[in-house]
Amino acid sequence: MKKLQIIVSAVAMLTAWQPLSTTAQTVNVQTGEITYAFPAAQTGDMTYADASTLTILQKTFATSEVDQIYIDDSSVTDNTVDVSYSGSTAQVRVAGNVARYLDVVAKGGHVAIVQHNDLPDEITYTLKGTATQGSFYMDGSLKATLVLQGVSITNPDSAAINIRCGKRINVELADGTTNTLSDGQNGAQKACFAVKGHTEFRGAGTLNLTGNTAHAFWGKEYVLLKKSVGTINVLKAVGDGFNVNQYFEMRGGNVTINNVGDDGLQLSYKTDDNEQVIPLSEDEDNTALFTLTGGTLNITTSAAAGKAIKSEGSVQVDGGELIAKVSGSYTYASGDASYAACVKADDTFTLNGGTLTLTPSGLASRGVSANTIVTNGGTLKITGSGAGQIANNTTYTAKGLKADATIALNAGDITITMSGTGGKGIKSSGTYTQGLADGTGPTLVVNTSGSQLGSSSGGGGGRPGGGGWGGSSSTSSSSKGIKVQGAITLRGGTTTVSTKTNGAEGLESKTSITVEGGQHYYACYDDCINSAGAITFAGGATVCYSNGNDAIDSNYGRTGAITIGDGAVFAYTSKGAPEEGFDCDNNSYIQITGKGIGISAGASQGGGGGGWGGGSSSSTISNAAQGYAFVTSSISYQAGRYYTLADASGTNLVTYSFPVAVSSSLGLFTAKGMTKGSSYTIKYSTSEPTDATTAFHGLYIGSTAKGTTSVTSFTAK
Repeated sequence: MKKLQIIVSAVAMLTAWQPLSTTAQTVNVQTGEITYAFPAAQTGDMTYADASTLTILQKTFATSEVDQIYIDDSSVTDNTVDVSYSGSTAQVRVAGNVARYLDVVAKGGHVAIVQHNDLPDEITYTLKGTATQGSFYMDGSLKATLVLQGVSITNPDSAAINIRCGKRINVELADGTTNTLSDGQNGAQKACFAVKGHTEFRGAGTLNLTGNTAHAFWGKEYVLLKKSVGTINVLKAVGDGFNVNQYFEMRGGNVTINNVGDDGLQLSYKTDDNEQVIPLSEDEDNTALFTLTGGTLNITTSAAAGKAIKSEGSVQVDGGELIAKVSGSYTYASGDASYAACVKADDTFTLNGGTLTLTPSGLASRGVSANTIVTNGGTLKITGSGAGQIANNTTYTAKGLKADATIALNAGDITITMSGTGGKGIKSSGTYTQGLADGTGPTLVVNTSGSQLGSSSGGGGGRPGGGGWGGSSSTSSSSKGIKVQGAITLRGGTTTVSTKTNGAEGLESKTSITVEGGQHYYACYDDCINSAGAITFAGGATVCYSNGNDAIDSNYGRTGAITIGDGAVFAYTSKGAPEEGFDCDNNSYIQITGKGIGISAGASQGGGGGGWGGGSSSSTISNAAQGYAFVTSSISYQAGRYYTLADASGTNLVTYSFPVAVSSSLGLFTAKGMTKGSSYTIKYSTSEPTDATTAFHGLYIGSTAKGTTSVTSFTAK
């Protein structure tokens, strides 16, 4: 009765009250831990009915629930709700103009707010203080802004923040603040911080997330990180660091994800209630696209088959920086293997700009794995140390770039280093293209140093994949620089590929290889270039140096196995017999169709017939477009000498040099200007040409330099 009398008196006073000054004054109605703050200028008539209810701005209170009503000089901002946490309690302050549109419940440190469907304006919710046992829950049908202003929430039972409103939610990390969220173990929540709608992060503060049951952050719809975002740290997650539907776009900020039990960031298509993917015709945002345009994203995961970034759609990097480390092993179940990867896209990975530093180290792990890989710019560095393993009568090996369909390296600065057993720098199950038609392209460096995984049942080199004529065992796998099932086309750019172990070829295709432009250098233990089909040099400059096998090896087995068009190719091996510069089963299979340069140095296989390289099987190339010669005299090439092929008048056609001593008993020479029946000489000097228009790994084109010491001479066919 006493409380009712106090309220009646307060209402009477308020009804008669008139402001006495210009100072802003606020009428505060407190019910438990919730205070509704009505600006005095807005209150108008306040209705007190039947001694049981009080109505202010169409918000009706049961007098039995009102603890106090007071007037102060505090200000209140329309469309706001402030939540202040302290230990196991929370105080909520609701702006009077939106009081009638909200159902607010505060029990201890747990705050739940439901917005009415007729709410006219977006509300800004501000959270601050520390809750040792608390949470924040919000639902409704209108977008909202959530300001984290130095808040720390630990919920021992469920999510720290759970936003069930399926609309756009602005999450602002207040400048200069640190915000920390942690959820409970063994709960039913999807994440420590869960948002049913689409989330847009902004503000220069810091957010720390710990997911003790599942993910650190879950979003049923897209997540956008604005340029203004400060720092987001995933300190731990039992599941994923970020688990998001529709798309994820990062324009700025510093995001670090560590200690996750699964993927760092997993992006999926949004599904309906029947778990069916919602088509783009119904949801234009449902692209499952990850986009990085700015900021720094740093992800580390050690989970088995864990991915730093995993997308059911595509991954696109336009700018910013991605640093990713994965150390988990592959997994095998029900006949399927799943691999740890720094980036995994079910559709396309596209690099247009930015910097990626990827470090896969788990068994058979990948740097980038996708259906299609495209680079148009940017910097990509992959350092893989994951070993291979033989299990289930199958080899599992690490790859720097792995594509199921197509790889197109159009531009960019790309460095791939693989040191694990059987590791591949680049692997495409489809086709591989490099550079553009204008001759431009990437700067590509691939180094593999891992030894062969398992043992080969074949007899050495000769066939694609190592192994020799009998083929390689199904339980062995050699390291490779670039291995492709389909056709390879090199249009431009600069390539440097090195391998160091048995069976480790530089560039391999099961179909065909065509060089149309660019400059390409292969320094390999095994074959530098190897194809089951034709190998064509139609442009650019290619230098191949093998110290353990053939320099260039085609197993096409017919005319056109190796074709020299308008390109330049310099191929040699320091292995000695029986390895060759050009190996195509029969010298007559070589074609000269243009005005290019072809120089090879290696051993003669001896003996007639197709056999191995057919060193003496034929000395004739049919329908050659220019003069050529097979030189079978023994030449002992020495490092530090520059050998010039010149015509009878001494005109330099091409100069070449070797980094090591090479003994050649079979060499092919052809160059622009050579004609059938004319005489040519090879002489050397010890001075490097300085006027060459092209100087590339011992190949000098366009120089006027002359040799001074005779080596050999011949007549062109």
